[in-house]
Amino acid sequence: MHWTGEGDASGALAGATSIWSMLLTYFTPNASIRAMTSSRQEFLDGFRLIVSILIAQTPFGFIVGATSVQKGLSVLEATIMSATVFAGAGQMLALEVWHQPKAWLMVMLAAASVNIRFLLQTASIGPKITHFPPLRRWLSIATMTDPAWGMSEMRHLTRPIRPEFIAGITVPIYVVWVAATTGGAFAGQFIDDPARYGLDFAFVCIFISLVLPFWKRGQGAVLVAVTSGAVAVAAKLAGLGGLYVFIGAIAGVAVAGLAAHRRAGVANGA
Repeated sequence: MHWTGEGDASGALAGATSIWSMLLTYFTPNASIRAMTSSRQEFLDGFRLIVSILIAQTPFGFIVGATSVQKGLSVLEATIMSATVFAGAGQMLALEVWHQPKAWLMVMLAAASVNIRFLLQTASIGPKITHFPPLRRWLSIATMTDPAWGMSEMRHLTRPIRPEFIAGITVPIYVVWVAATTGGAFAGQFIDDPARYGLDFAFVCIFISLVLPFWKRGQGAVLVAVTSGAVAVAAKLAGLGGLYVFIGAIAGVAVAGLAAHRRAGVANGA
């Protein structure tokens, strides 16, 4: 092959440069492409872990939405409550004490007592996400859910937690929760007693699925879980209302603290 002019040579050079650029892009992607791929993978990792939880969450959200309408809320009000409160157990407990006339203080105390666990969860996960940018760290804490906390703790055992990983858990849960409660609110207008279908048991299943992996962490985790559960059940049977979750959590924290103190004493003695 030969070139008949300067234009041909320039064109050939441009073509070769273009091909070389494409090869470099393909075989050595730049940092932004690698970061984008990594972020997408982290998001998908989180999403894959909670697919089963989304399935279990849907009927529970349906029940909460239907119960909201039964208590006198409109479909729009039930949707706004789920979108802003975003706490299934807190919403359900608040609805249980939702009477006419409304005892606002009791409703707030009931919701706060069952949601107090998030203080413990954020205290646990906070030191593990200090490398997040400030805004993402705040969003991760503000939208913390039980699955996001539990799976992030397990993730931390093998690798650092990324904001995209938590988002892959929280965003789908939020979308499904609001959609399920809205659907339940619509259906609740035609259902007399939503609780009789027993769909709220899905909420218990979610907690069981979150607790079981922690049993692999050794007898210490088992003791904390068993103590917390036993004390919570005893408090519930004693008629302490929504405070049983808070009391059980405090018992679990106390056991974990004593165990940590004992290990520190043994290490210092050694």
